[in-house]
Order: sequence, then C-alpha cells, then structure tokens
Amino acid sequence: MNNDIIKNLSKFAFVMSVLGVCTLGICPAFGIMGIAVGIVFRNKGVRLDEKQSKQIRLSFILGAVSLVLFVVDIVLAYIFLV
Repeated sequence: MNNDIIKNLSKFAFVMSVLGVCTLGICPAFGIMGIAVGIVFRNKGVRLDEKQSKQIRLSFILGAVSLVLFVVDIVLAYIFLV
C-alpha cells in the first residue's frame, strides 16, 4: 500500500479527533472518524511507523474523549431544557 496515503490518513484521524475535542463533543462524527481510521488500519493489518502509530493511538484517546463530551452535552441539554 502507498505509504503516503497511510501518512495522510493517520494525520486525518488525528486532526478529526482534535476537532472533536475542540468543539466540546457537539459533533460526534469528528471523534468517530478519528477512531474509525485506526480500526480500519488494525483490521487490514497496515504496518505503521512510530509517528503514525502514535497519531493513531492519540486519535483513539481523543475520539473517545470527544464521544464522552457528546454525552455530557446531551445530559446538560436535557437538564437545562426540561
């Protein structure tokens, strides 16, 4: 597989996860995209170098934080609107 594509996809996953956290979880799609790239890489058996592996690991963590923030947003909206 073309290594340039792998590099761009890992950078994409990292940026999407960071955007998910920066928007405080309002759009969970950012976090999900960051997590999905790592899952696809793992399922396809893609070999990553150290920097790409670190980006994918961080995108998993930040994507999970983004999804937790989404749940917090929903709970806060329910509390203040009901």
